[in-house]
Amino acid sequence: MKLFLSFLLLFFFEPSFSQVIKLSTNIKFQFVEGPVWNGKGALYFSDMNAKKVYKYVPGNGFSVIRNGQATNGMAMDSTGNLLVCEQGTTNQVVRMDTLGVVKKVLINKFNNKAFNNPNDLCLDKKGGIYFSDPTWGAQPQDKQALYYIKPTGECIRISGDFQKPNGNCLSPDKKLLYVDDSNDKNVSVFDVQPDGTAINKRVFCVLKVNTGVVSGADGMRVDANGTLFIASAVGVQVFDKNGVALKIITVPETPTNVAFGGKDLKTLYITAGTGLYSTQVDIPGNPLFTTVPVMEMFYPTAFPNPTNGYLNIALAKYDALHIYTISGQEVLSELSSSCPATIDLRSLQNGCYIVKIEADEVVYSSKIILRK
Repeated sequence: MKLFLSFLLLFFFEPSFSQVIKLSTNIKFQFVEGPVWNGKGALYFSDMNAKKVYKYVPGNGFSVIRNGQATNGMAMDSTGNLLVCEQGTTNQVVRMDTLGVVKKVLINKFNNKAFNNPNDLCLDKKGGIYFSDPTWGAQPQDKQALYYIKPTGECIRISGDFQKPNGNCLSPDKKLLYVDDSNDKNVSVFDVQPDGTAINKRVFCVLKVNTGVVSGADGMRVDANGTLFIASAVGVQVFDKNGVALKIITVPETPTNVAFGGKDLKTLYITAGTGLYSTQVDIPGNPLFTTVPVMEMFYPTAFPNPTNGYLNIALAKYDALHIYTISGQEVLSELSSSCPATIDLRSLQNGCYIVKIEADEVVYSSKIILRK
């Protein structure tokens, strides 16, 4: 009955989606993948066959931040660094900054054997990383499997019961892990345990396919309502949190992956073949960051707190800074500054104050205690 209802709604229920727009009209990529929004106005994605990683800023166009390495799926951690699935000769998961410099190899072996082809990844709220490891060539591992890198760095195999595991993401409450399979039309779901393991694999939804069971399923993302957006051979397939099919977003080229972006996270970016596309959606995407919401990822941390007279601000840049008493009287004001910055509060009396920082049209506030 669920399957019948799913396909019935697929053809007759039309949620609101805007027209798909090609963003890369003046540039042709070789094979794009792995889009991720940084929460501050930029999208990063891989041109896998060209061995490049690009940065895209709406209104400013494209720039290359890394050359010479085949990369696939990417995510962003709470420090503002990119987590990257490398393929080709390395086949590892690394942490890379947004200038393209690899800071750390997170994992490159399991059971003393190289991985097949780390493909896509997502992060849990503790900083653990789930990643898929199918093969598109040689297969050093005995399985094409799904893995979990614990916050401690230990890597465990979640499941080897896949033909070719690919896209994966967590539900908004981080209690469910979704995984698709490029060679199978079934999308699986697991129950996430407190230690990061995932159990009770079962079918969450069934993808529409052209023929047979090969779905070409690829990257996926979830919105704030738990709706899944899954790149596949027939388009971006959309399913509600109960696994009921809602819509197929058709794209001029075969979609490989998706990411929510824009200031309100209502722009769905789609990597497809040789192009980058976008469309507008009604419900914002679910933030992908590990431990903090999207707007808090670049929260300007004010420390130490309590402070003995010098307050440090950690943020790339702010437009204005104001400090108020608890009653609302402004006692200090500074305009645009690059960070890290140090604010001298020694002229103020001991007590509790409110720090307000304007950055990128957003106002952040926090309470601090001054004890000289």
